[in-house]
Amino acid sequence: MKRRQFLIQSSLAAMTAIASHQLPSQSTPIYKQYKSYKSWKSNNIFLQGINAPVFEEVEITNFKISGNIPKELEGMYVRNGPNPMFKPESYSYPIEGDGMLHGVYFNKGEVIYKNRWIQTSGLAYEMFEGQQLTELKFKNYANTNIISHGNKLLALYEIGLPYEVNKNLETIGEWDFNHELEQAMTAHPKIDPNTGELHFYRYSFFNTPYLHYYVADRNHNIIRELAIDIPQPTMIHDMAITENYIIFVNCPLVFSMTNARNNSIPFVWQEEEGTTIILVDRHNFAKKPIYLKTDAFWTWHFLNSFETDNQIFIDFIAYPKIQAENNWETMLTHKSNLRRLTINLQTHGMEFEDLDDRFVELPAINQNYLGKNYQFGYTSYYDIELSSRKKIPNLSPSLVQYDLVKKTNKIHQFKPGCYGGEAAFIPSTKGQSELDGYVVTFVYNENTNTSDFVIIDPKNFESDPIATVHLPVRVPGGFHGNWIANL
Repeated sequence: MKRRQFLIQSSLAAMTAIASHQLPSQSTPIYKQYKSYKSWKSNNIFLQGINAPVFEEVEITNFKISGNIPKELEGMYVRNGPNPMFKPESYSYPIEGDGMLHGVYFNKGEVIYKNRWIQTSGLAYEMFEGQQLTELKFKNYANTNIISHGNKLLALYEIGLPYEVNKNLETIGEWDFNHELEQAMTAHPKIDPNTGELHFYRYSFFNTPYLHYYVADRNHNIIRELAIDIPQPTMIHDMAITENYIIFVNCPLVFSMTNARNNSIPFVWQEEEGTTIILVDRHNFAKKPIYLKTDAFWTWHFLNSFETDNQIFIDFIAYPKIQAENNWETMLTHKSNLRRLTINLQTHGMEFEDLDDRFVELPAINQNYLGKNYQFGYTSYYDIELSSRKKIPNLSPSLVQYDLVKKTNKIHQFKPGCYGGEAAFIPSTKGQSELDGYVVTFVYNENTNTSDFVIIDPKNFESDPIATVHLPVRVPGGFHGNWIANL
C-alpha cells in the first residue's frame, strides 16, 4: 500500500459513528468524550482567548437551559471555523487552521452538542506525523463554511474541493460533483430559495480564465458553467445573487507567487487597479458579462442583493482596503461598515451609500429572502476600543438588526464579558413574514470560559434570548454556520 493511501485510510478508519439516541433527563450534563488530542498554548494573539483551539471532540446532552426552546425547532445548527490540531510555527488568521464543526441538535425537546474536526487529507498526513507539516501550510483546511444541499452536508474552503460530512459531523471525503468540478469551490455559494439550485464559483491562481461560475441542480448535477475573464488571479471570497444576475466584486487583492514561495500570505493589494463589479446574466450565458469599474475597495461578505425598477441594490460589508499583514494594528486601522451599491441597469451608473458607520461583519438574512427585495439583516458588531483594551481580537459584544427600509437598527447586547459570532436566521415553519423565526448564535463567556447557544426573537430583538443552552465547554470563535432542518 502506498504511503498516501495508508495515511488517508488510517485516518478514516479511526473514525467510528456515534448513533444519536435519547437519554433520560438529568440535572447535570452527560459529557461523552469522543477523542482527545495533545493540547498546547501559543503566544499568537489569534490563538488565545476566544480564538484558542479546543482539543477534545465531545458529545454532550442534558444541559442547563434558560427559557423555553421553541417546540418547532427540529434539526441542527452547525458552524465551521479554524481549530488547529497541532501548534503552528506561524499562523495567518483567517486563512489557516484545521476546520472544526460545532453542532447543536434539536429533537423533540432534546438538545445535543457535538464537535468534530474535519478529517481532510492534509490533516491526515499531519496526524500520522504527529505535528504540523510546513510544506502543507496552504492546504485545504475546509474551515470556512458548511452548507446543506440536496442530501449532502459540505464543509467549504475556497481553495480546495468541498469535504462531505454526515449528520454526525464525521468526514466522508472530498466531493467533486461526480467528477464535474475541478480544483476548488467557493466557501460562499448561494442556494436559490425558489429552485433549490446551487450557484457557486471557483477562482484559480494559475490557469486562465481565472474565474468559473457553476450552477448545480438539486441532485448535485452541474447543469451550467461559464468561464469569466478577469485580468489577474485575485481572491473573490463571496458572491451575490438577484432574480436575473449573479454578481462578482473583483477587488484588487492579487495572488503573488513570490509571497507564496516565501511562505507568507500570498496576496498583494494593488489599489491602482481599482475594483470591478461583474454582472452575469444567470439565465442566458450567451450574453457577455457587464464589467463596471470603480475605485478600489474590499469586501469579504454580502448581506443581500435584489432588483427593482431597472436597478440592482447590493448590500455588503465594505473595507477601504485590505492589507496582507496579519497583525493587531492592521485590524484596528482597517475597519468595515455596511454599505449599499445601487446600479442603474440602463445607464450603468453607480451610487454608494453608507448604511452605518459601525465596525460590523458576518452579515446574515432570512434565507427565504435571498436575492429578493427584503427589509431585515443582521451583523456582528466589533468593539475596537474593547478589543484594544483587552488585547484580544474579534470581540463582538452585540448583534445589530438592520431595517433596510426604515433605515433604522436595533441592538441585541450580550451580557458583560460575553461575545458572539455570526448570527443565523432560522425561519419558522409557519412563517408568514420576514421576522417569523429565530436568530441564533454561539456566545463565549470569558468569566466562565464556556459558551452558550442563544435563541433570539427577531421581533423583540433587544430583549433577552427566549432560550439559552448553557454548554459546559468553550466553542472557539469561528466563521460561518447554517440551520439544517432536514437531512
